[in-house]
Amino acid sequence: MNILRLLLFYFVVLAIGGIFTWLKVPTNYSIAFFVILAIGLVGYYAYTMTSSKNTKAILRQVRYQKNNPTYAYILAIKNGTKEDEIAALDRLIKKFKNQLDGRMDYEFQRAVRLGDIASAKNIANSMKNGPLKTYNVAYAEALSGKYGIARQQTFLQPWMKHSIEAIIAKKQKNRDRYQSEMELAIENSKGIQRLINQVTCEKNLKEWP
Repeated sequence: MNILRLLLFYFVVLAIGGIFTWLKVPTNYSIAFFVILAIGLVGYYAYTMTSSKNTKAILRQVRYQKNNPTYAYILAIKNGTKEDEIAALDRLIKKFKNQLDGRMDYEFQRAVRLGDIASAKNIANSMKNGPLKTYNVAYAEALSGKYGIARQQTFLQPWMKHSIEAIIAKKQKNRDRYQSEMELAIENSKGIQRLINQVTCEKNLKEWP
């Protein structure tokens, strides 16, 4: 399906080029048009994946690039089994083997999904200081039942605080509070993170103990 869309895009571009040639549009104007078109497409993609709150548009872009390991993992959370998620995380760990923090974050997520909280905590504490480490440390502490320590962390983005509160609510088996906090986490996030929060919420509610 992606190849068909790509071919369609190429045909449209060729058709526009043909029309410009037929109309004898000056070459400089034709080049300027295609440059603006390319910038617009790249800009739209960048905005969608980083700043948009339209999860349908974000999911559409993710599905277009489902062979990308990062997006494949998101789709595994949304539609796959636990085994699918672990397999997707293994691919990401391999992909980011030379990028320490990125690899450790996926190793952390893998340990959490497997229920290995001790390993998750060790991984989080070993990460380089920064927003990602702070969030993962709080996540591990919440899973360990140390809610006070989890809440004491300083989060860079508002959605992180609500996500941690949701984790605590899940640990306490409070479904309504979990859903409420995750809705706030989704509302306070944008782009790909918004989609991750949404599919995670859906998966957890589906698998609620």
